[in-house]
Amino acid sequence: MTKIGVVILNYIEYGITIDCINSFCRQTDDNINVKIIVVDNSSPNESFDVLQNEFKDNLNISVVKTPKNLGFANGNNYGYNVLKEYMDPDFVIFSNSDIILPENGLYKWILQCKNDYNFGVLGPSIYSINGDFYQNPIRSLTTNKKDIEHMIFDLYKSLFKIRIKILFRKKGKRNHIEKWSNTDYGKFHDDLTLHGAFQIMSKEYFNKYKEAYDTGTFLYMEEDILRLRCIKSNLRMIYSPDFIVHHLQSFSTNSNSLNNNKSAYFRVKNMLNSMKRYKDLLEGE
Repeated sequence: MTKIGVVILNYIEYGITIDCINSFCRQTDDNINVKIIVVDNSSPNESFDVLQNEFKDNLNISVVKTPKNLGFANGNNYGYNVLKEYMDPDFVIFSNSDIILPENGLYKWILQCKNDYNFGVLGPSIYSINGDFYQNPIRSLTTNKKDIEHMIFDLYKSLFKIRIKILFRKKGKRNHIEKWSNTDYGKFHDDLTLHGAFQIMSKEYFNKYKEAYDTGTFLYMEEDILRLRCIKSNLRMIYSPDFIVHHLQSFSTNSNSLNNNKSAYFRVKNMLNSMKRYKDLLEGE
């Protein structure tokens, strides 16, 4: 029997997470053994207690809580390590908590893709409900070291400008859903980067890497580093549009200018740290 693990990372928004988990529970296949690990990433609210109580009678679901907010990569790694206590999975699905599976057939699709393409990492079509566009695959980051150095310099400049805005309480921009012209979503690809909202890793991937994601980031660029891993290890990163998931992305509309600037500072600071990590990996750290 094929063993498939699912890791879902929750932070604060437990209502959306419950909907996500229930959409996984509607996936049925008698030949698949599924274990779902829900990781509450040390939410500063009642998330852990609510989720634990909601699924306490379902033996296929375990809810755990990290000792502190570990970020995206290490939060998912935490869930993967818990999963290994229950099974030696053939595949592991890493899903954002705001993902909804609108149809059955997920596991059949995974097995078919494995048979056809022998992937290391697999990604489906991801449709952003609020952004109204297809997010997968994403634009691949350059591997040119000089270009990366220029990007790092630009991020330092952005960080300085945001600090000035915070200091003088200048108006900041609201968060928004980034959109791009995606002409690749309807085609099969094995040479592009996969969006991090929903990724499937095979046993072949974990034969090469102990952890799902590089431990050197808190947030951002996990997809780019994952692609770099696959390139270096000759693992196939496959995009197949034959299965679709819905991404519910949303942002607060009542944030003030100061909070917008602080949020921007947080994003750019973490992007900078991740970009420096990416550069280190390019240089063969």
